[in-house]
Amino acid sequence: MPKTLFIVDDDVFQGLPEPAQKKLLNEVKGLFSFVPQFNVEARRPDQFPPILDFTDSVVSLVEQDIDIGAVSRSIRKQETTNVQFSIKQTGVHLTLNAPPQSFDGNPDAGGIGGHWKTVVPDGGGTKISITMTFGVASLEFAEQAFLEDLLHGRTADDIRRDRRQHKDPKWLATKEGSQSTRDLAEAENLSKHKPLKDWPRDQWEDIATAFARIVAHEARHQYIVDHSSKGLGADSAKVWGDKNFEAFDGTDQANILTRINDLNNSWNTATVHLETCPREKASPFA
Repeated sequence: MPKTLFIVDDDVFQGLPEPAQKKLLNEVKGLFSFVPQFNVEARRPDQFPPILDFTDSVVSLVEQDIDIGAVSRSIRKQETTNVQFSIKQTGVHLTLNAPPQSFDGNPDAGGIGGHWKTVVPDGGGTKISITMTFGVASLEFAEQAFLEDLLHGRTADDIRRDRRQHKDPKWLATKEGSQSTRDLAEAENLSKHKPLKDWPRDQWEDIATAFARIVAHEARHQYIVDHSSKGLGADSAKVWGDKNFEAFDGTDQANILTRINDLNNSWNTATVHLETCPREKASPFA
């Protein structure tokens, strides 16, 4: 099924509360609604199609920013192993050269995305497609973006300093004091990650929306390597609290459409499509 963005349905995705799962999928689909017949779905690693189309993208979710590098390296390593296996299985005469720099990924604060989608000839004139693609998005980054906007950039130390100025203990029981107590607790959350299910229910969908924007940004890098000048595809796009980054800019949308069309045309020139996720090998996204 071409033009599909697969969100890896693993322990991280399943750890999201159900309303957040639905919000994540719906928001990502909405961000790519300018692409005709574009699909977004959560898929278990063992249920991925063996062959990934050039117009497909895949994003794995991680709990913390620190996990981004290790997960992206693991995916790239397994995809390379799987494509080498597929070359042997199909019997084509092809030596897999080192992937280009685009396959190393374009790192962002909350994730990374990269791809290698190419058609190469073998010695006998057969054209062979190679699809290696990946994206990783961090829940921790979405949470922090949400909190930083909620607290207007204040830190826990800033809030403590404000609280010390109120010497009357009764102030803590006022509306302002109670809000200050909540703000302090939330500010302290900036220094540590916790599962989304442990956040207040009324914040789940907002954080899922910020998370969806990271997912969409990293999926975009599986079509276009460079950042755009504006919108969600821009470098250091702010995923929460700034309307300038809530969607892909119009020029960027046009560029994404052109790139997807070019990828589709390139795919159709190949007569042999190597398997990125062969059943006999481990899934790159497990």
